[in-house]
Amino acid sequence: MLGSIRKFSKSFVAKIFVAIIALPFLLWGMGDVFRSGKQNVLVEINDEKISSKEFITYIQKIKLSKKEIESIGKSKIFDDILTNYISEKIISIEGKKKGIQLSDSGLKKILIGDKSFQKDKKFSRIKYEKFLLENGYSAPTYERYIKSIELKGQLLNYYSGGIKLPEFIVDELYKKENQIKDVDFLDLSKIYSKKIIEEKDIQKFYEENKNLFKEKFISFKYLELKPEILTKRKDFDEEYYEKLDQLENDVLDGKTFKTIVSGNEKNIKKFKLVNSRKTKEDGTIIKDIDKTLFQKIFLIKKINSPQFINFNDKYYVVEITEEKDIPLTLKDKNLKKTIEAQLKIGFKVKENKKFIDKINNKKFNKKDMLELSQKNNVPIDKIKINGINDDKKFPLKLLAKIYNHNAGEVFLLSDGIVQDNFLIRIEKDTNPEINKKSKEYKGYLKKANAEYISKVYKSYDKYINANYKIDINQKVLERLKNSF
Repeated sequence: MLGSIRKFSKSFVAKIFVAIIALPFLLWGMGDVFRSGKQNVLVEINDEKISSKEFITYIQKIKLSKKEIESIGKSKIFDDILTNYISEKIISIEGKKKGIQLSDSGLKKILIGDKSFQKDKKFSRIKYEKFLLENGYSAPTYERYIKSIELKGQLLNYYSGGIKLPEFIVDELYKKENQIKDVDFLDLSKIYSKKIIEEKDIQKFYEENKNLFKEKFISFKYLELKPEILTKRKDFDEEYYEKLDQLENDVLDGKTFKTIVSGNEKNIKKFKLVNSRKTKEDGTIIKDIDKTLFQKIFLIKKINSPQFINFNDKYYVVEITEEKDIPLTLKDKNLKKTIEAQLKIGFKVKENKKFIDKINNKKFNKKDMLELSQKNNVPIDKIKINGINDDKKFPLKLLAKIYNHNAGEVFLLSDGIVQDNFLIRIEKDTNPEINKKSKEYKGYLKKANAEYISKVYKSYDKYINANYKIDINQKVLERLKNSF
């Protein structure tokens, strides 16, 4: 359910509720919301029952277009609205428990104090009404959700506000990200690149995995529906488009390719067994067809079933006549390259694992790293890294891994695709001086607080999920959807 709430931000309802869904705690406690419940209510949140009538009233207050109303029961719109409604209810219940409420007078103060609705520093009813009109809000809808926002904000302050983090937490965060590291590194790629994949290795791999090396080939034919073919003229006139519409209807009605193209056989283009790379079995590449058009044709699933394609303001009727999985042989240069690349990756993975095992078993240290360097004639390079964002040598993802280690440690550093592989030794760590009056330090104070609040969110999310049981009556839900 949490996932569906996140997706909710992309729906039309998000245009109405944009300010609300911007707050992360809107997501609190939604869990698996679509469970069956009792028959007499639409939703039950713990002991609080929500009737279908109450929810319909809620929907009616949302300003929807005629088209949206007509489709609401057949689309995800309905579930999105219900999700938002349940979220509001949970926040309201939780607010009441903590004695957090917003009166009508409090709401009035918020609206009056909003500079967006002011003229000459005074509240302007005209500007307010104009805002509602331009954004498709009704006044009750907008004011209800402003009230909800304020309630959420007060809940946030209740759980995380007023807490002053100890200085050492901020200091640790600053040091963690700005620590200077003197690093020795050995680029293993320079060693791995010396590995030669022999022909016998490729042959062995192929024989052991022969059943995997198949490729889809298709045979197809098509007719480009030019004006001179349909009307015997070059003009894109009304008659042309009428005939084009008729041909498209013929395709939809399931007529055969032969029937559809009758009289234009000489203009049909045919291709025998071609793979996704526009290559025939003999290795020749077909050139007399647009690449993108071919890709569209190749994606057609049905065989011996004409398809209508509109591409680049051109129109085609196409039919796949054959589909065949053909075993690949080592005569295919692309296959050999693929196998060779796979073997090289496998080699790197095995070598990396050896290093990791040695390091974990404390059988690889600074001395071993030096010997490996000398044996392979690959130098150990040195670099000074001036913080976790200093990516002059290593990308940020790898830098983050480096900063998980301390001075004296030897470790393997590798990206996710074993393309970049390094043996790293941190020679020295130097903690920077901290100016607690600087803007930079204040920024880290905000960041530390944000990380703390994030932890509060996660903790509270668990609390909500544990304390709120949400049951939806599927029968009532379906009946409501069908009523639109």
